Amino acid sequence: MDTAQVSLLQHSPSVGGRASLATIAVAALIALGFFVSVALPYLLLDPAVLARYEPRRAWLLVHVAAGGVALLTGPVQLWLGISNRAMRVHRRLGILYVTAVAVGSVAAFYLAAHTNIGWGFGAGITGLGVAWLVTTGLAVGAIRRGLVEQHREWMIRSYVVTFAFVTFRAMWVALQAAGVGTRDEQLAMSSWFCWAVPLLIVEAVLQGRRIFGERRLDAAAFENRTRRSMAS
Repeated sequence: MDTAQVSLLQHSPSVGGRASLATIAVAALIALGFFVSVALPYLLLDPAVLARYEPRRAWLLVHVAAGGVALLTGPVQLWLGISNRAMRVHRRLGILYVTAVAVGSVAAFYLAAHTNIGWGFGAGITGLGVAWLVTTGLAVGAIRRGLVEQHREWMIRSYVVTFAFVTFRAMWVALQAAGVGTRDEQLAMSSWFCWAVPLLIVEAVLQGRRIFGERRLDAAAFENRTRRSMAS
């Protein structure tokens, strides 16, 4: 590998950088606000909030609690990993995050299988649980094999699915405000939109960085070879 390629590799796009850290900070603030305003009343056993979930209340609380842990620890994990700080804390929080995802996914599968909203909503929540487990599992598999960059990318995907707690509510509120569909249709659409669309967007960003970064490397290598041939 020549000097130009090495230089560009050192400065090529990655999941790190100020933009990524700023995005994590914004996500953390939104996640905290969502947890306090939306999730916390469930965990405080507010009767008005839990009344309509009575037959599945225990499973809902498990899902909300585990999801809340993943939602709040995820940004810390991403920040520590991208900035390469406090790696011992990073590993311990990682175990907590993965455990929360596993528990939250099991609860999601139960809730999806016992929903009275309809099969569309149940399928969307099931898909969310599968995506949650797959993205997190691949992140764990990558780091166990020493594939740090792949681990970071899969953790980003995993947290995008975790953030579905927030995007689900945002999508449902938007559909209600627009008066689109019935309540069950709104919930079914939101159960798919909250994780599938954000995953598509983040995948385009991650792959786009890699594609255009490789184009820069190819151009630099070609220019360097041309200079060498002219000098010889």
